[in-house]
Formats: sequence, structure tokens, C-alpha cells
Amino acid sequence: VLVMAVVCAVGLTVAVNRWRSCARDERAGRIPQRALWIWTIGLWCLSLACPVVLLLCQVRDAGPFVQFLSLHSDDLLWSFWSALWAAVLACIIAAVPGWIGNIRRIGSVLETVIVMTLLVALFVPASVMAVGLLRWTSLVPGIQGLRLSWMMVSLGQAARFAGVALMVRKLLQTTQRRDLADVAQLDGLTGLAKWRHVDLPCAWPTLIAVFLMMMMFCLTELSATMVLLPPGLPNFAQRLLNQMHYARDEHVIASCLILIGFFGILTGVVLGLIRSVQGMRSVLWMGMCLLVLTGCDKGSPGSDALEKVPEVIGSFGQTGRGPGQFMYPRAIESLENGYLLVVDKTGRIQTFDQHYKCIGTFNMPQTENGKPTGMSLGPDGRLYVADTHYHRVCVFSLDGELQGQFGQFGTEDGCFIYPTDVAFSPDGRIYVSEYGGNDRISVFDPDFHFLFAFGSSGSQSGQFSRPSAVTVDPKKNILYVADACNHRIALYDLEGHVLNYWGQLGQGPGQLRYPYDLVLTQKGDVLVCEYGNNRIQWFNAEGESIGVYGEAGRHLGQLAYPWGVTIDAHQHVYVVDAGNNRIQIWQL
Repeated sequence: VLVMAVVCAVGLTVAVNRWRSCARDERAGRIPQRALWIWTIGLWCLSLACPVVLLLCQVRDAGPFVQFLSLHSDDLLWSFWSALWAAVLACIIAAVPGWIGNIRRIGSVLETVIVMTLLVALFVPASVMAVGLLRWTSLVPGIQGLRLSWMMVSLGQAARFAGVALMVRKLLQTTQRRDLADVAQLDGLTGLAKWRHVDLPCAWPTLIAVFLMMMMFCLTELSATMVLLPPGLPNFAQRLLNQMHYARDEHVIASCLILIGFFGILTGVVLGLIRSVQGMRSVLWMGMCLLVLTGCDKGSPGSDALEKVPEVIGSFGQTGRGPGQFMYPRAIESLENGYLLVVDKTGRIQTFDQHYKCIGTFNMPQTENGKPTGMSLGPDGRLYVADTHYHRVCVFSLDGELQGQFGQFGTEDGCFIYPTDVAFSPDGRIYVSEYGGNDRISVFDPDFHFLFAFGSSGSQSGQFSRPSAVTVDPKKNILYVADACNHRIALYDLEGHVLNYWGQLGQGPGQLRYPYDLVLTQKGDVLVCEYGNNRIQWFNAEGESIGVYGEAGRHLGQLAYPWGVTIDAHQHVYVVDAGNNRIQIWQL
């Protein structure tokens, strides 16, 4: 891959040098104004007007737009600030070769080397470039703290797209600037005076065009961003990808339209500011305002002081594919003998003893389409795994032998689209949650025969939006459902009738943001794992929040995108700290 990137970069480096010479003869190849207008209008319709019209035709109500403001405004704001700094850095990096090219003797050689380096970074896979950047920051003394800063995301995005900024600048350069610079030199203008009267008036349209383009690229860049993103930092591109994955089409449409409108407003504001700039003093004033705005401390999401802090006993697991290692763990289950079962995105289910040592591993029968998101120990002593992307529930012995399965793809009774979790009533009935269009709970007898189903897709009473986990309180005969994308906990009786709802969208106590899992304590309280808020929240039997544990981070007691939670007989809480590839052990 690196060789291919170098070959492409060498070819483009030669082309960039040709663009410079071609720009000097631009008068000879001017496009007729009428043809230019036709091409411009055609491209505008094809790339902007038609997609916007098609998206608007799919809008049914304002609900997704209202939800976006309450759910994703912080995602967009944080992504905007990091993209803004990335665009500034990309523009500065792209200008470096031109400045160095003015150095006598070695300037042209250094310029060529830097140009080729920027273009290599453009063609190398973004995730590889990001990992290399992390490695570099770990080796350079004094900047290790940068790895957990949001500026790391900006730096990675800038390195990713600086080559694009460089090419755009080369393509848009004109002879007018050089001619005016020669006249200014004859008039005795140098330094800041020359920059003010010649360089800025000629270059600002190109700089603004490059700046806005870099912001657009960086705001939706995903591969490098996900490698470099500090834990718990909201990110718009990641949330948009999740919406697509969860088949929330109306929310994807709303997000896209808001993003288009956001950039339209941003472009208008920036161009208006630039056109209103008069003189050096105004330029400096605008620059200082931008620095102050982007330098303000927005605070870390979820960093409010916690009312309670559990005792953190420790953690086990690390990144890898070997025994005792994880590649993004997603579900956990505790056994009566104190053993733990953990499944990750490799499709492996690992068994850990009381000392958290891996003593066995078995694999899902198929993993190409996707991996499980939930599993539960049945009353018959077997493990029931929601094989999400194969539309079924697999039943294993604790030794890993596949002993049965039920379900298939479909919307009919007894079928699944994306099953997420399994729970059991005292009489042995099996409750399976699913999403992807059905968004319902299906109930089966102990012999896997379908009995009935309840729920539908939506946000009203009796509806679900990606029910991600279920559990039954056998003493009260209550089914608890983590209604993830409705940001609430639903309470049903065992016949499928709504009893109550807990929580609403938010980050405060009693509020929820993407609850992905839940577990009952011995007292009948409920611990809820919040993927979106990077925390565990404790609700009593009446639905009151009595504790909020954790915040975004890499240290013990901090979480990065937790997916699951379970509890053992000793009140040890095991949290699936997915983004940190570990299981944390807390004592309530």
C-alpha cells in the first residue's frame, strides 16, 4: 500500500509542477463566459440542488429535526471546532512548500520533498496514517498528552487532507498576483505592506475556498477520526454512521439536510466577513476573534462532579486477538460459579474464571455478516446468544457446543431482522428483542415455538426504537427493555402491556443517552449502561436515579463507549468498556 501511495504521489508531484507553469499561460486558454456559466449551473444542480430536493421529498414531519437539536447538537459543535482547527492547520501546511521554495539553492528540492510527503499521506489509508501519528506522538518527549486531546483529531485530519489543499492552491493560482507583486516591488512596497495590498486581495478567495473545502472534508472524515478520537468526545460523523447502521432513515435525512444548511450558512458568513474586511486592523481583529472562540474550553461531556463514586477494583483484558484479549467487546454474562463470558467483534466468546484468566474460547458458527450484541444464561444452564446479523438465536452449552438455534430473516411471526438480546420469564418463556424495522419483542416457549410479539417501530407508547437489551424481574414479573434510540427504559408486564417508562434524552441524573444494556441488582434496582453518556446509572425500583458512575476517559473508573454490564453475587459490577478493549470491575 505504501509503495502504491509513493508512486501516486510522485506522479502528482510532477503534475503539480506542470500546473504552475500552465497557470502562467492561463490567458491563452480562457473558457467562454457563457460556457462557464452553463457548466457551473449544471454542476451546481447535479451536486447540490438535486440531492437536496430528493432529501426534502422524503421529509414527513419535523420530529427528526427537533430530535437532532437535542441529541446531536453537541456532536456537531465539537466536530465543527475540531474541523475548523484542522482546516486552519491544513491550509498552513499546504502553504509551507511555497514558502520553502523561496529559499536559495535547496528550496526547490525541499519543496518537492514536502509536496510528495503530503501527497503520500493523502494516498495512505487514513487509519494507517492515524496509527502512525499516534506512534510518533508517543515517541516525541513532551507531547504524549496530545494523544488524549481533541487537537489530536484536528492534527490527523489536517495531515490527511493537506495534500488536497496543496493541489487546490496550485490549480487556482493566477498570474495577476505575480504581476502586481512586481509592480509593488518597483513602488518600494515590502513585508506587511506588500502582503496587505497585493497578496491578501489576490489570495483570499483561494484561501477561503480551500479553508471551506477542508472543513467539509474534516467534518465528515471517519477512518482517521475514529482512531484518534479521545474517548467520549462527541463526533458528528460517527453518530451519522450509527444512524445509517440502525436504519434510522428519517434521522439520516434530517442530519444531511442540517449539515448542508450548516455549510451554506457558514459559507455565507465567512464570505461576508471577508468582504467586509477593511485594512490590516480588521484582519487581525477577525483572526483574534476566531482564536478566542475556538480556544474557549467547552468542557468535557459528562465531566460534571459525580454524586457517588464506586470503588474501582480493577480491570482485565487488553487489545488483541489472543486469549484474554479483546477486539471491541460488546456483551458479558456472569455465571453462578463466578465465571464470566465475554463476546467481542471477532465473534469469539471467551470464558474467564474467578481470577479473570481466560480458560476457554469458542466461536460463533458464522461471522462474516456481523457479530453478536447480546447473550444470556438460560434457566436450562445453556447460553443463548443473539446472533444479530444472522437473524437468529444460537444456543450453546457452556463448553461451546452449538446445541440449537431458532429464528430466520423476516418480518413474520417468529422471524427476526436484527435480534439484540434474550431474557427469560419464571415459567421458561423466552423474550427476544430486535431492531432494524421490526423493533419489537418476540416471545417463545421453552421449545422455541413462537407465542406472540409486541411493539413496533416508533417513539410512542408501546413502540421501540432499537430495543438493545431485555431482562426480567422474576419477583415482580416485570420485563425491563433498554429502548436505546428512544433514550428510555420501558417497563412491561410479561404479557406485553406497557407499565411505565423511565428516563428521557439528556446527560443529567435520571436522563439517558443510548442505554445499551441493563442488569438487576439483588434488591431489584436497575443498573443501566449508557453508551452515549459513557457511564453507568443506578435506578431504584421506583425509577429514581440514585447514582451516576463513570465519565469519558482511559483511566480506571472512566469509560469509552460502554456496551454491556452484569453483576455477580458479591455485588461486583462488570462493565464492558468497549472503546478501551477491557472489562472494568466495580464494587457498588
